[in-house]
Amino acid sequence: MMRALRVAFLFTAYASLAWLVDGVVTLLADDESRDVRLIERIEAREEAVEVQVEVREDIEIQVEVRTLGACAFEAERRLSVELADGAALAIEVGAGSLSVEGGEGSGVVAVGRACASSQELLDQLLLTTQADGGDLRLSAHYPDRRGRDRSGNARIDLAVSVPAGVRVDIGDSSGDIVVVGTGDLRIADSSGSIEVRGVSGSVRIADSSGGIEIDDATGDVEITDGSGEIEVRGVGGSVAVRDGSGAVEVERVGADVVIEADGGGSIDVRDVAGDFTVERDGSGGVRHSGVAGRVDVPARSRR
Repeated sequence: MMRALRVAFLFTAYASLAWLVDGVVTLLADDESRDVRLIERIEAREEAVEVQVEVREDIEIQVEVRTLGACAFEAERRLSVELADGAALAIEVGAGSLSVEGGEGSGVVAVGRACASSQELLDQLLLTTQADGGDLRLSAHYPDRRGRDRSGNARIDLAVSVPAGVRVDIGDSSGDIVVVGTGDLRIADSSGSIEVRGVSGSVRIADSSGGIEIDDATGDVEITDGSGEIEVRGVGGSVAVRDGSGAVEVERVGADVVIEADGGGSIDVRDVAGDFTVERDGSGGVRHSGVAGRVDVPARSRR
């Protein structure tokens, strides 16, 4: 009898797990300029949540996030707005992941998954846009902690589609960031990993903690980082890195590379068309190869 009950329990548990892994919610929304489809898939492994946004057939934004707290209440947040020629987009977000991708069209489409531990907090998770001179500001609004539910969890995982080559400025407090195919890019971030690919312009990042990966930028790259590994590849301009701790790897740079590192972590630089300078190094050591210009590395750090 006990064995039969155990088998029945396991069958029920596995059936529930399979339902959770395979559960897919598809929401189709029409816009005058774009067709947007939001697909959310909840995976049982490590409570992974994947949000996928497709803008037309040839543009895809995909965000994978890890839940940081209870998500007893959730809802979609969506908006779309036209962007004037030559205008820039500023994005201000807090807790939650962020994906920004450049594509066709002249508008901005934002699709978010609002997640909260109570209905009261969920109702306060909103997306808004506001004209900022000739530019546009997209903001995620979070609960007023002076309310009744001060200890709960609230976050928005957001995917944004923008016209290709648009300048984007991001202010973020926590959560992973992925940016693909924009113009000049500025990011101010407190925590979470940052991944940047295919930027037509310069990249400037100020980050407190979390890994940073930049691949393919036509302009200059400037990074100020507290902790976390840094990887920079395929830069048309110069690279300047001020790093607190963590390994730094730079390769395929079209101009000079300057690195200032205060803490531990190795420095590895390859294939630089200009000069390579290490202004200060902690305890990690420096490797370099394929530098066409002058090399200036502290003697104690050379390998």
